[in-house]
Formats: sequence, C-alpha cells, structure tokens
Amino acid sequence: MPKAVGFDFDHTLGIDNKLERIAFLEVVHEIAARSHSAIDVTVAGAIIDRELGLFRAGHSGLSDALARAFASILGGHAPAEAEHMFREHAVRLVSQYVAALPGVPQLLAELDRRRLPYAILTNGWNPLQQEKADSIGFRRPVLVSEDLGVRKPEPEAFFVLARVLNSEPGDTIYVGDDPLVDIVGALRAGMQAIWFEWEVRTYPPDAPPPTAIVHRIGDVLNYLS
Repeated sequence: MPKAVGFDFDHTLGIDNKLERIAFLEVVHEIAARSHSAIDVTVAGAIIDRELGLFRAGHSGLSDALARAFASILGGHAPAEAEHMFREHAVRLVSQYVAALPGVPQLLAELDRRRLPYAILTNGWNPLQQEKADSIGFRRPVLVSEDLGVRKPEPEAFFVLARVLNSEPGDTIYVGDDPLVDIVGALRAGMQAIWFEWEVRTYPPDAPPPTAIVHRIGDVLNYLS
C-alpha cells in the first residue's frame, strides 16, 4: 500500500469553470473601453482559448501566450500592465468560480484522520493555483509548475512531489484525470497512478495502464494504507 499520495488539481480535486478565459475577456473589455473601442467576444474567446491551450500543453510560457493574445485583440491599445491585470483579476475570481468536486472534502478529511501525507502537484501558475486549492479547504503543500520550473509529465516534477512528501516514488501514488500528463508521467517517475475517470475520456491504448481506475474520487481511499 502507498504511504503518501499526490493529487492533480484541475478536474481532479476541483473545477474552475473556465476562470482564466473569463478573466481574460473581462480584462480585454475593460482595456478596450478606455479607448472607447469594441471587441468581438467570439474572436477574442477563440484567441485566448488557443493561447491558453498552448500554455497548458507546455508549448508556451504564460507571459508569451498572454502577450500574443492581447496584441492580437487590442493591437497598440494593449498596455504594459495587461498581464498583471489579468493575473490579479483571475485570482479575484477564484471564490466565484472554483468549486470542489463531489466527495473531495470527505476524502481530505479521511486522509487527515489516517495521518497520510498528501500534496498537490499541478501545472499552472501562482498565486492562482494556490488560491484555488485554498478555496476548497486544501491545507497541505501545493506544488505549481511555474514555481518549480518543470511541468508534468516530466519525471522531475514528480520527484519533487515525492521529496516534499518525504516518500520514495515507489511508495507514492498519484491521482489525476489526464492519462498522459498525470498517469503516464507518474508511472514513468516510478510512482503508482490512479486515473480518476469521470468525464468519459478515452485512455490511449498504447500508453502504460494505470495502477487503478476510479470513477468517484472517494474510492481512492481503497488503494491507500
């Protein structure tokens, strides 16, 4: 039985209901209004969806992705502080848009009762990911790729998680919803891996299989000492 557990955040412990997209569009609208300009919300939405997708896939840094998005929509009207405005606004929206998935509060309470070490390892940026974890009552370490300088599925990210948990990779289990980023990444780092499959996703047939599959987050407890 594993002696420690790591979790992904987004779509594993909580959902943010496209918070970053909403924050970006609201900031773009605010900037455009200063110059009495109008923006095409449909076009702006498609642009930020593309740029956030590149960032989340590890093909672009957040600053570069935002710079391209603001320039594409606002041109010369994009102020130097646009990225800062976005980051601050996204964090402010956490309490409005982030929610724990069903069963998560009970899972965390039981982990505390069993005195099992656990932490979050998530791709993304801070202070947003920390604020999202705080909002669902998560009180253990939150490791974020922007701070670490390495992203899942790279094994080094999972090695950092194991060190923080004071656990060997082989004694650690990782729980996530993304087959490649979470499950394959954890397995390649020598961890066990639970695929939380609740959104009707297809597991790649050529990928190493997960240690276990759960459809309810609370069932993770069945695989923990």
